[in-house]
Amino acid sequence: MSITTYLLVFCSGLLSGMLILFVAHKISSGDGFDIVHGFGRLFSMLTGVIRRAPAGGGATEEELAESLSAVDPREQNLYDTAQTIRNILLVLAANIQRTDKAASDSSHLLGDMKSAINTMELPTDLNEAHFLLVKEIDRVISSNATLKGELAQSQAVLSEQQSLIEDLRTAVRIDGLTQLANRTYFDEKLNEMIVIRKRYGDPFSLLMIDLDSFKAINDSYGHVAGDRILKGVALKLKASLRGSDFLARFGGDEYALILIKTDVTAATEVAWKLCEEVRASRFLLDDAALSITLSIGVAEAGGEDTDESLLKRADAALYRAKAAGRNGVSIADSL
Repeated sequence: MSITTYLLVFCSGLLSGMLILFVAHKISSGDGFDIVHGFGRLFSMLTGVIRRAPAGGGATEEELAESLSAVDPREQNLYDTAQTIRNILLVLAANIQRTDKAASDSSHLLGDMKSAINTMELPTDLNEAHFLLVKEIDRVISSNATLKGELAQSQAVLSEQQSLIEDLRTAVRIDGLTQLANRTYFDEKLNEMIVIRKRYGDPFSLLMIDLDSFKAINDSYGHVAGDRILKGVALKLKASLRGSDFLARFGGDEYALILIKTDVTAATEVAWKLCEEVRASRFLLDDAALSITLSIGVAEAGGEDTDESLLKRADAALYRAKAAGRNGVSIADSL
């Protein structure tokens, strides 16, 4: 191989090394890490907003009922923001992996070039050029090693931020009082189940569950006592269900339950079982032991159902159960 060919190969490798050095310089100067830590600060801001978000204290009963019956736009915005940041972090992680591979490939190529140059028999007047070329290759390989270390640190920071973002995405989908799924999460799950039902035909049923005469408990014992009842009922319901069933706090004293792979007959049996188990329980409030009953509306998803139509049918069945005297189950009309 001629000297010209060797020089062409070397220049190609040197150009690759210079590109890697440019990336290394950006990272060592703080530009790369500023981006990563910027997301860390943004995460801290988001979690701060969650902690400072009002819990409904001071609101009128009408305002509280209205806020519980609809998706909180603040929760939705936080969830959307967390999802966006998560996607950005995934892109950054992928870019870091590609850069790390480029650094490894460049170092390997330059090492081969160095070995080739060292074995060349150069004229005496080219010895100085030989020395300078080898020295420059060593410098680039050393810089690549430094870059790989910095990339590893960046990858660790990104992994930590991804974990924190996942925690945030989960936190904004959980009801703070009952620790069940909240309305935002329920809406996502119901939409997902409708899509699966239409694509694969798998049956599922929706139960709308309401605590009977809950307003009287708040009026007689106060809202703090009412919150204890809501938490106690949530625990009782969850303990009575399968791990695959999806229970959410729909709003106020109302829960929503999605029974996967369950037709209306089996769902009705589950509804009566829940009524009986809650009715047989006693919920302690200081010196008082209260008996709670449920009214439940049951609707099996049909092939033409949307999330809105299924909710409407289950809700209508719930109101029929309450109108019939409460403490019972009503089945929704078919489509």
